[in-house]
Amino acid sequence: VASGLAAIHVYSARMPKECLSAMSFAFRSEEFTARYDVPTYAAWLAAADPVPAYAMHRRVLRVLQRGAPPRRWVLKSPVHLHALPTLLATYPDARIVVTHRDPAAFLASVSSLIVTLRSVHSDAVDPVAVGRYHLDLYGRSLDRLVDHLDDGTLDPSRVAWVPHADLVADPAAVLRSLYGRFGVDLPDDLLAVMTAADQGTAEAGAHRYSAADFGLDLDEVQERFSRSSARLEALGAGR
Repeated sequence: VASGLAAIHVYSARMPKECLSAMSFAFRSEEFTARYDVPTYAAWLAAADPVPAYAMHRRVLRVLQRGAPPRRWVLKSPVHLHALPTLLATYPDARIVVTHRDPAAFLASVSSLIVTLRSVHSDAVDPVAVGRYHLDLYGRSLDRLVDHLDDGTLDPSRVAWVPHADLVADPAAVLRSLYGRFGVDLPDDLLAVMTAADQGTAEAGAHRYSAADFGLDLDEVQERFSRSSARLEALGAGR
């Protein structure tokens, strides 16, 4: 239904799913804002206490793990950036991997995904409004990330910083480095599974997008993210 979605984000019933879906059971999730333009809900979500969402997130993991041996979960969603203190309170032993790249690129990429998802449910999707929404959302969250580093909320020994370009160029090397940094044994079959998934993504075609498509001025973006970009680039270079 969403034309071109496969080139943006590959979905399958047998693939992993971003863990923000677990939060949807608590009705506090960007899964809803990704699909529907409801400004009153978006404003409510921005001000809402994230604790119930993370309590539900943990409950879903417990249900999925029920009856199985203890395991280490690998979870992924950019929404955790918006509530890191709550994440750490819910999972005190969590390790965190932060990927980073040029702000204009990731803002255009996520805006392209959201515009495509919303087009399934509406004939009136405003790409510029979507772009401005993400400029504000991630501008605030990345500034808070720097604050968490400065005030000790984030323990540097529990955080790894990965330039997006490195992940794209050699994902296997990045994975080995991450597991080594955190002192975790790398499962024998993991690289093979990852390589197969990577191939499926490549076969879907290229995701093409431009900051201008979403009303994002490059100078404005660079200025808004200058503080967080400088910090993340320095951390990535010295990881």
